[in-house]
Formats: sequence, structure tokens, C-alpha cells
Amino acid sequence: MNTPLISIVIPAYNAEKYIEECLNSILNQTFQEWECIIVNDGSTDNTPAIIENFVVKDKRFSCYTIPGSGSAKVPRDKAISYAKAQWIIDIDADDFIDNDVLEKFYARAIETKADIVYLRMKLFYEENPKKFSFIPVQNFDMKKVLTGKDAVMLTVPKWVIGAKGIVKKELWTACSTFNSEIKHINVDEYDTREMLIKAKTVAFENVIYHYRQHSVSITKKISTKFFDTLITDKMLENLFSEHFGHDSYQRQLVSQYRIKGLIAKRAFLFRVCSKLQAEERKKIKEMIKEHYMSLDCTYSYTLFEIISFCRFIIGAIFRYFRYFLLY
Repeated sequence: MNTPLISIVIPAYNAEKYIEECLNSILNQTFQEWECIIVNDGSTDNTPAIIENFVVKDKRFSCYTIPGSGSAKVPRDKAISYAKAQWIIDIDADDFIDNDVLEKFYARAIETKADIVYLRMKLFYEENPKKFSFIPVQNFDMKKVLTGKDAVMLTVPKWVIGAKGIVKKELWTACSTFNSEIKHINVDEYDTREMLIKAKTVAFENVIYHYRQHSVSITKKISTKFFDTLITDKMLENLFSEHFGHDSYQRQLVSQYRIKGLIAKRAFLFRVCSKLQAEERKKIKEMIKEHYMSLDCTYSYTLFEIISFCRFIIGAIFRYFRYFLLY
């Protein structure tokens, strides 16, 4: 096979229910010059057999198996290290893409000479087909081209743009966390922002990535790993301080986001602590305390920010009391 123009990387763990749909969406692409690297992350179900069927069917598919890592980042980074193409697109094993995604992606990348091209993500729930939403929203101008630093500000405090697209391999491998031991559950949010900051230009293309949303009960979310997001928030604060300046508006915005995240996590722990083991509860409390102590007390708030922050705290207190009155 000639050197592919696009490398598709897929981390897969116990994905037997969805991965065939995902791989078929790749096989049906109108663009042909791709390779698909799947890293099986120690699956214990029928995932390896399904992957093998595609490897036999089309030599553009390849598969590697690693021991279960407990994080999608590890198999994703492993797949990227094997990639031969200049462009990388990462796809989750339970998602799928429209047939023209790669063709339009590549054309847009050549047209704009951008380092990153993002698409439109359709968030859907299989148990409720009528429930879906888009990121970016429908009226977002997908013809615009932004600098990386302008684009990253569309991810703070909320994601106005999606996080799926084709990215130059050099940006992936330049990430400070690439092939590291970091396995936080949302470290990909850090990686995406670091790549955006380092990108010269970011473009968009109006093609669809179907992003499956799973309904997970609150009791299944309770674990120390859920609180690892606090670590990522601190990393983001340091990242923005490094690239925008310690006293910059951008860094201050991320600092506010981090503080609100701490309050929200403390509130969540307050509600669910009875469902945790004593040792786990103690560990989480120490983690939250450590992050409170690491806050930058030299941050200068504007009056508007102080008022907004107070309103947030008052709202949180109201929700606590309302919860106890109801339950």
C-alpha cells in the first residue's frame, strides 16, 4: 500500500456492540487513501474477532493489542505512534462518521493550509433518537479560519467547537502528555487545547461525526477517577499561563473555570459521600483540599467577576438545601 494521506486511530475496549458500525463507516469512505490503526486495549469480549474480520477484509486496517490500560489515551497514543500519514483523525470505537468526511476534510486542509480542521459533532442518544444536538451549533460559521489561540478560547469555559477533526501528526506528538504515564479520564481535553494553542491556523468543515451519548447513572460515576478532572483543570491553568501570560485574561478565565469546578466537585462529594467507602472518601477529600490550597491567591478579580462568583456560590448553597429538603 502507498503511504496513506490520513491515518485513522481507534482505541477499543469491550466495544463489540458498536465497533462494527464504526469500522463500516470508515470502509465506506469516498476518500480511499487512508489507513486505520486500531489498538485493542485488553478487551475481554468479542471485540478482537470483529476487528480481525476487517483486517482480513481490507489491508488498510491494522490492529495491535496491549494489556488493559484503563484509559483511552494509552491505546490512542500507541496508535498515533504507528501512524504513517501526516494527518491524524481519532475516532472512538462507539462512534461513526458520514461517508464523505475524509474526502471533505482533506480538501479543506489543502485549501486552507490549516494545521487542524474540525467538523460538526452530532451528539445522539440511541435510546431516544429524537434527542440530539450539534457542536458547533447549526448557525456557527464553518467557513471561518482562526488562529489556534483564538480557536482555543472557543473551548473555555464551554466547548463552542467540537474536539474531533484531522490534526497534523506533529501536533499530536508534540503534546506534553504524549506517551506519558498520565491517564486522567479527561486528559484528552487538555491535549486538544494544547494542540489548538500550538496550531498556527484552525479551519472547519461541515461534515458530521456521530458522537454516541451513553446514559450512566450517578452511582456508576462515583469513584476517585471521576475527581481526576481536578488535575486536568490545574494543568489547563498552567498551560494558559505559559502561553498567554500569568496575568492574561485567558489565564484568568481558566482560573475561574477551575475554581467553579472545585466547588462543583465538593458539592457532588457532599451529595454522594454516603455511597463511598471510607478510604475512598478520605482520598477524595484530601485531593479536593490539595487543589484548594494550590489556588493562586494573587488573582485579581473585577467587580463583575466577584458578583458572578458570589451568585454561583449562593446558587450552589441553595441547591444543597433544596436537595436535603427533597430527600
